[in-house]
Formats: sequence, structure tokens, C-alpha cells
Amino acid sequence: MTITTFVETNGARLHVETAGYGDAVTMLHGFLVDSRQWDREFAALANDYRVLRYDARGFGQSEIVPGRAYAHHEDLVAVLDACGVERTALLACSGGAATALDFALAHPERVSALIFVGAGYWGKFADRTPAARAFLQALGTYDVAGMIDSSLRAFTDGPRRAATDADAGVRRRTEAMSALQFRRTPNYWRHAAQDQRTPQPSALDRLGELSVPALLMVGGEDQPEVQELSARLADGIDHAQLVVVQGAGHHVNMEAPEAVLAEVRRWLGRHATHRAAALYMGDAA
Repeated sequence: MTITTFVETNGARLHVETAGYGDAVTMLHGFLVDSRQWDREFAALANDYRVLRYDARGFGQSEIVPGRAYAHHEDLVAVLDACGVERTALLACSGGAATALDFALAHPERVSALIFVGAGYWGKFADRTPAARAFLQALGTYDVAGMIDSSLRAFTDGPRRAATDADAGVRRRTEAMSALQFRRTPNYWRHAAQDQRTPQPSALDRLGELSVPALLMVGGEDQPEVQELSARLADGIDHAQLVVVQGAGHHVNMEAPEAVLAEVRRWLGRHATHRAAALYMGDAA
């Protein structure tokens, strides 16, 4: 049974869903979509874990309050506390991975494992390919139609594929979530630059401080900057592994669900159970 609630934090109401029992797995969506990105994983993993997902501030059914300063990793603290989750694995995509990195550095004792899909970080925008540059240009003038079209071409299709090469169902789902996000008022993309606080120094300069086992998955058809960032994270984090999923763009789990779910289950089985967490923290023989 899925339990739906709203968590109040720093002037905003965040839409949260939980299901299942056992060790916790928290899902953080990418910033072109919303928590529905994890529909398949949420349903499948609820059989073995306590799963939690939520719409980040300014996405999906969650509020954003213009002029109210906030940090996404602090919102995550509020959600976990409200749901009574002391320790969790973090399954995160794109901008959600940035939230997870900041949270893991601020609260390492609360993270059992990191699993990233097409990891992103604040300010690390793709800009080398025509579609990626078109997205940034459309964002600069807030051309909604242009943002939807160019984001699909840049991140769903990728720099080497035509629209007809990508999975049509995944493209429709992504377009629906992106359109909802870009058209709503207010939303994250309209207010992030003014209101969002990000930690200093950057998590990218503190990767050596992370001791949480991390799995980095990235699509072989994703933007080059995303692939390079995943490799940088894998090199900089101890106990990290990089997996390139061929034939998938930015939202790898939506295009290659079975392959991703198998990798997620493998990583969680190794690192996110009570016993694995205790062994990793040195609390068991």
C-alpha cells in the first residue's frame, strides 16, 4: 500500500509517497521530470524495501515559494525526518544526484549507499552539442515550447540519435513531465538561480571525503558532459563503480528498466541491508 502525504519545510509543501517495509531506499528524480520517473522502481522495490519518493521543491505536486531561500539537501532532511527514516540508500538521477551528494557530505551517517543515474551537479550544464545549446538558449528567454523540444532532443534522444531512434513511450512520458514542469507557475526553473542555496565548497571538490559505496550508471547516448561527470565521480569516490548502459539516453532507468533494476538490486543487496551497513561501518564482525 502506498501512503501519500505532504511534508512542510521552510515554507513549502512537498508531495511524498512511501510504501513497503525494511531498509529504506529514497528516490530523487531528475530536474526535467518529477517523481513519476521512478514508477517502476518504486513498485518493484517495495516488495523488499521501504521505498520513499517525493517531488522536489518546484516540481510535480510540490510547492516552491518565490523569494524563499532553500537548499534541496535540507529539504531531503525534512522529508526523511517527517517519515521517520534515520538511514537510507539514495537512488538519484541528474539534479537529484546533486541533492544526494550534498546530503551525503552533510550527513554521511544517514546514507547506506548511493546509486546515480545520469548524475548531474549544480552549474554543470551540457553546452557542447546543438540541442544542449538550444535548451540553454530557450531557458534564457523562457521559451517553453523551445525548452520542451530541445530538452527532448538533447537528453532523451541524445546527440547521436534521431527522435525516431528513442523509445516512443519513454519520449511521451518524459515530454509530459517536462511540459508540466516548465508550464507551471511558479516552478523550479524560473526561480532556482535567485532562491536556491548550494553548499560551498562544492561537493565536487570534496569527493575524497565520501566513504559511501557509490554506483554510477550513465547512458551511452547521454550528453558528453554527463558521461564525463559520472566518470569523475567514479574516480573521486572510494568504493565507486561506473556502469555505462548502451542504447540509453539521460533517463537511463526509463529506457533500460530491466538492466537498471538489476544493477540497483545488486548494489542494494551488497550495501543497503542492515547487515551490509553494519559491516561497512565496522559495527559487526
